[in-house]
Amino acid sequence: MTTGGYSTAQLELEEKNYSLNSFTNEDAINLGQELLKIALSKKAPVIVQVRKLDQILFHAALTGSSPENDWWINRKVRVVEKFNHSSLYVRVSFEEKNQTFEEHSGLDNELYAAHGGGFPLFVGSKLVGIACVSGLPQVEDHQMLVEGLKNFLKK
Repeated sequence: MTTGGYSTAQLELEEKNYSLNSFTNEDAINLGQELLKIALSKKAPVIVQVRKLDQILFHAALTGSSPENDWWINRKVRVVEKFNHSSLYVRVSFEEKNQTFEEHSGLDNELYAAHGGGFPLFVGSKLVGIACVSGLPQVEDHQMLVEGLKNFLKK
Protein backbone atom coordinates (compact mmCIF):
# COMPACT_ATOMS: atom_id res chain seq x y z
CA MET A 1 0.00 0.00 0.00
CA THR A 2 1.43 3.37 -1.03
CA THR A 3 -1.34 5.60 0.24
CA GLY A 4 0.03 6.69 3.59
CA GLY A 5 -2.52 4.85 5.71
CA TYR A 6 -5.39 7.10 4.61
CA SER A 7 -8.99 5.85 4.76
CA THR A 8 -11.85 6.91 2.52
CA ALA A 9 -13.61 8.37 5.58
CA GLN A 10 -10.60 10.56 6.34
CA LEU A 11 -10.22 11.67 2.72
CA GLU A 12 -13.94 12.42 2.37
CA LEU A 13 -13.74 14.59 5.49
CA GLU A 14 -10.83 16.51 3.92
CA GLU A 15 -12.94 17.14 0.81
CA LYS A 16 -15.79 18.50 2.94
CA ASN A 17 -13.47 20.60 5.12
CA TYR A 18 -11.87 22.24 2.10
CA SER A 19 -14.99 23.06 0.12
CA LEU A 20 -15.30 26.63 -1.14
CA ASN A 21 -17.92 29.37 -0.82
CA SER A 22 -17.30 30.42 -4.42
CA PHE A 23 -14.82 29.70 -7.20
CA THR A 24 -13.92 32.48 -9.61
CA ASN A 25 -11.08 32.63 -12.10
CA GLU A 26 -9.24 34.86 -9.62
CA ASP A 27 -9.78 32.26 -6.88
CA ALA A 28 -8.20 29.63 -9.12
CA ILE A 29 -5.19 31.85 -9.76
CA ASN A 30 -4.82 32.66 -6.06
CA LEU A 31 -5.03 28.97 -5.13
CA GLY A 32 -2.50 28.16 -7.82
CA GLN A 33 -0.15 30.82 -6.48
CA GLU A 34 -0.51 29.40 -2.97
CA LEU A 35 0.35 25.93 -4.23
CA LEU A 36 3.24 27.34 -6.24
CA LYS A 37 4.60 29.13 -3.16
CA ILE A 38 4.62 25.83 -1.24
CA ALA A 39 6.24 23.96 -4.12
CA LEU A 40 8.95 26.61 -4.49
CA SER A 41 9.67 26.61 -0.76
CA LYS A 42 10.21 22.84 -0.93
CA LYS A 43 12.10 23.01 -4.22
CA ALA A 44 9.63 20.40 -5.43
CA PRO A 45 9.98 19.29 -9.08
CA VAL A 46 6.25 19.52 -9.72
CA ILE A 47 3.61 20.83 -12.03
CA VAL A 48 0.73 22.68 -10.38
CA GLN A 49 -2.58 23.10 -12.17
CA VAL A 50 -5.89 24.64 -11.09
CA ARG A 51 -8.88 24.53 -13.39
CA LYS A 52 -12.57 24.96 -13.73
CA LEU A 53 -14.03 21.82 -15.24
CA ASP A 54 -13.69 23.13 -18.78
CA GLN A 55 -10.76 25.55 -18.54
CA ILE A 56 -7.22 25.56 -17.17
CA LEU A 57 -6.83 28.77 -15.16
CA PHE A 58 -3.41 28.24 -13.58
CA HIS A 59 -0.52 26.07 -14.71
CA ALA A 60 3.10 26.18 -13.57
CA ALA A 61 5.92 23.74 -14.26
CA LEU A 62 8.85 23.93 -11.87
CA THR A 63 12.43 22.91 -12.56
CA GLY A 64 12.75 19.14 -12.55
CA SER A 65 9.20 18.50 -13.75
CA SER A 66 8.63 17.01 -17.18
CA PRO A 67 5.94 16.64 -19.85
CA GLU A 68 5.14 13.27 -18.27
CA ASN A 69 3.83 15.16 -15.23
CA ASP A 70 1.30 16.89 -17.52
CA TRP A 71 0.19 13.44 -18.69
CA TRP A 72 -0.24 12.38 -15.04
CA ILE A 73 -2.23 15.54 -14.28
CA ASN A 74 -4.61 14.89 -17.17
CA ARG A 75 -5.18 11.32 -15.95
CA LYS A 76 -5.78 12.47 -12.35
CA VAL A 77 -8.20 15.17 -13.55
CA ARG A 78 -10.27 12.56 -15.40
CA VAL A 79 -10.50 10.44 -12.24
CA VAL A 80 -11.67 13.40 -10.15
CA GLU A 81 -14.25 14.34 -12.82
CA LYS A 82 -15.55 10.77 -13.09
CA PHE A 83 -15.75 9.95 -9.37
CA ASN A 84 -16.24 13.42 -7.78
CA HIS A 85 -13.55 12.58 -5.23
CA SER A 86 -9.84 13.14 -4.89
CA SER A 87 -7.69 10.81 -6.94
CA LEU A 88 -6.20 9.47 -3.70
CA TYR A 89 -9.71 8.78 -2.35
CA VAL A 90 -10.48 6.73 -5.46
CA ARG A 91 -7.27 4.74 -5.09
CA VAL A 92 -7.92 4.07 -1.39
CA SER A 93 -11.54 3.08 -2.10
CA PHE A 94 -10.29 0.29 -4.36
CA GLU A 95 -7.60 -0.74 -1.85
CA GLU A 96 -10.21 -0.98 0.92
CA LYS A 97 -11.95 -3.62 -1.25
CA ASN A 98 -8.61 -5.40 -1.82
CA GLN A 99 -8.72 -4.37 -5.46
CA THR A 100 -6.55 -2.23 -7.70
CA PHE A 101 -7.95 0.63 -9.71
CA GLU A 102 -5.94 -0.45 -12.74
CA GLU A 103 -7.44 -3.96 -12.80
CA HIS A 104 -10.96 -3.32 -11.53
CA SER A 105 -12.12 0.14 -12.65
CA GLY A 106 -12.84 -0.82 -16.25
CA LEU A 107 -11.18 2.42 -17.35
CA ASP A 108 -8.28 2.92 -19.73
CA ASN A 109 -5.13 3.28 -17.61
CA GLU A 110 -3.58 5.48 -20.28
CA LEU A 111 -6.38 8.01 -19.66
CA TYR A 112 -7.18 7.58 -15.94
CA ALA A 113 -4.87 7.45 -12.91
CA ALA A 114 -6.06 6.95 -9.36
CA HIS A 115 -2.87 8.32 -7.83
CA GLY A 116 -2.82 11.06 -5.21
CA GLY A 117 -2.52 14.59 -6.52
CA GLY A 118 -5.95 15.46 -7.91
CA PHE A 119 -8.36 17.26 -5.56
CA PRO A 120 -12.00 18.23 -6.23
CA LEU A 121 -13.06 21.81 -5.68
CA PHE A 122 -16.66 21.97 -4.52
CA VAL A 123 -19.00 24.90 -3.97
CA GLY A 124 -21.67 23.34 -1.82
CA SER A 125 -22.15 19.87 -3.27
CA LYS A 126 -21.30 20.92 -6.84
CA LEU A 127 -17.93 20.04 -8.37
CA VAL A 128 -16.70 23.29 -9.94
CA GLY A 129 -13.00 22.72 -10.40
CA ILE A 130 -9.94 20.59 -9.76
CA ALA A 131 -6.53 21.32 -8.31
CA CYS A 132 -3.65 19.03 -9.26
CA VAL A 133 -0.03 18.49 -8.36
CA SER A 134 2.26 15.98 -10.05
CA GLY A 135 5.93 15.23 -9.55
CA LEU A 136 6.28 13.87 -6.02
CA PRO A 137 5.19 10.53 -4.57
CA GLN A 138 1.39 10.45 -4.64
CA VAL A 139 0.82 11.03 -0.92
CA GLU A 140 3.13 14.07 -1.01
CA ASP A 141 1.29 15.43 -4.07
CA HIS A 142 -1.97 15.06 -2.12
CA GLN A 143 -0.57 16.62 1.05
CA MET A 144 0.72 19.63 -0.89
CA LEU A 145 -2.80 20.18 -2.25
CA VAL A 146 -4.33 19.99 1.22
CA GLU A 147 -1.74 22.38 2.64
CA GLY A 148 -2.37 24.81 -0.22
CA LEU A 149 -6.14 24.67 0.20
CA LYS A 150 -5.82 25.17 3.95
CA ASN A 151 -3.65 28.27 3.43
CA PHE A 152 -5.91 29.58 0.65
CA LEU A 153 -9.04 29.27 2.79
CA LYS A 154 -7.40 31.17 5.67
CA LYS A 155 -7.12 34.28 3.50
